[in-house]
Amino acid sequence: MLEGYDPSQLLVDDHTFALLFEVLWPVMRELDGLVFTGGGDLYACLYGQQPHPQAESPDVWRDVWERYLARLAWLLCLPTLGICRGMQLMNVALGGTMYQDLRAQWPKDRAALVRHRARGRVSSSNWVTHPVQFGRPDSRLALAVKGRGELGRPVLESVLSMHHQAVEALATGLEVSATAPDGVIEAFEDSSPIRWWVATQFHPEWSTHLHWVMGLFSAFVDASRAYSAIPRGEIEPLRAEMRDWLRQCDRSSTPQAALSPLHAEVSNAPITPVTKRTSPLLHPIREAV
Repeated sequence: MLEGYDPSQLLVDDHTFALLFEVLWPVMRELDGLVFTGGGDLYACLYGQQPHPQAESPDVWRDVWERYLARLAWLLCLPTLGICRGMQLMNVALGGTMYQDLRAQWPKDRAALVRHRARGRVSSSNWVTHPVQFGRPDSRLALAVKGRGELGRPVLESVLSMHHQAVEALATGLEVSATAPDGVIEAFEDSSPIRWWVATQFHPEWSTHLHWVMGLFSAFVDASRAYSAIPRGEIEPLRAEMRDWLRQCDRSSTPQAALSPLHAEVSNAPITPVTKRTSPLLHPIREAV
């Protein structure tokens, strides 16, 4: 249905956006949970920056598409887990920013970087590992990896890592759940008690034999099971309001100069990040967990 369209049209053309929303809404309305997975670098203009020379070529269709999904998931209070690129996407979707390349952009007055990605070809044999420190013992992440009836742990001794980009500034309403020894943000979550919105920069899906990993995924499944009890009849009446809310986000964050193709080598104008807001649309949605 959208064949032949440039992804930039989604941001500035109402007809193109309406076509996309009619694809997204029936899917999002029926979901009980959502996982944003790893992948390539996000397009820098989606968080108000010029592309850095060390940034990889983006998949702009995926970036724009998933940004809409993330915003809808946040608005619906849909349990959401982000992993690596997925964590970066969730932050950018709500107005956060990124380091496009840690080695090039990490502040000189910060602690020296640990290795976050092996050099050379990405394969199952060259991941790197490092510990992460939890920010709060009562965070959703800390409680999830603790499991049921076990003692809490302040540190995960070894997580699998493969990234050269990282969160710079968190979007409003997000809080740090874990950091690497160098201070790089390794996990965050939404501070609102009505959202299970958790993301990790590291890759728990590659270590499913570990008990703490199973605790994290079990917590996500539990949150999704609770959300599934919400009657879909309570969500469908919000359709028009949510469509208009998403469109307002685009209008407040996309200058006219963005009419140029998003996949251009250099963007004519950065897109101003959207400021996260408290939406009145949440009132019909019961607490999910």
